[in-house]
Amino acid sequence: MIQSNWRDYFSFSKKEIKGIIVLGFILLGSILLSHLFSTKSISTLVAKQDRNIRLTMFDPNTIDSIQALDLGIPEKQVRTLLRYRAKGGYFKQKQDFSKLYGLTTEMYNSLSPYIKIGPREKPSYARFSNYHPYAYSNKPEKSNWTIDINAAQEAEWERKTNLPLDIIGRVLAYKKFLGAFTKPSQLSKVYGMSDSMYQFIRPHIVIDLAKAPSMNMNTMRFNEWKNLGMFNDQQIWTILKLKKENGGRIGWIALIEATDLTQEEAILLKKKLRLND
Repeated sequence: MIQSNWRDYFSFSKKEIKGIIVLGFILLGSILLSHLFSTKSISTLVAKQDRNIRLTMFDPNTIDSIQALDLGIPEKQVRTLLRYRAKGGYFKQKQDFSKLYGLTTEMYNSLSPYIKIGPREKPSYARFSNYHPYAYSNKPEKSNWTIDINAAQEAEWERKTNLPLDIIGRVLAYKKFLGAFTKPSQLSKVYGMSDSMYQFIRPHIVIDLAKAPSMNMNTMRFNEWKNLGMFNDQQIWTILKLKKENGGRIGWIALIEATDLTQEEAILLKKKLRLND
């Protein structure tokens, strides 16, 4: 009787060895892919839960940063939206919202049923509807005037510069968006401000930061916090989240603790903000 050696069961031909190697790679690949998609699905689910997305009717011309985040709009596109509006941008119909830079088609399709463009208020500068490009004949006769672009209100702007009221309105809106102008060149970024307008006004501009209006930290939005130059994006989202959790208000001590400011930073910040309003 022939006795079989146990080693015979573990002897393979070259063809069988190649087959085993291929099967091994297939099995390993299946395990890795399964783990990858499982992890991705869990991460996506957690992200959606943390975001607490609530789809409600909204007007992209008036929505604030918190409402936009609640709709699931990514942070980067929220900042793009606010910058677009601050420069005078306006969505005439809901299809215009799909052109927002960085907004995906999938995101727009999910938001489209909830977009409702409200009637645009008739601007007070309607008398300038047929206004032609800024001409030297419209400029003030006096040449020794100055204007503090942080302190001047609409009447002073109109009296001294003779700019169209729509441009003046955008200047004031942009100042509110920034919190305060810190350099004259920021004025040139106002939507509709032509180079001839800016070059004419530039020699007369005065910026007194000591007289710049302080900002109310209970009404400030993302870009207003950003323009302080003291916080990174994560700290700002923490501030906005904390304010939302406390009914739209945030205390000074809570703000300092949430952002971990030093004593010197806190003193500087206190000079820029209104704590009670």
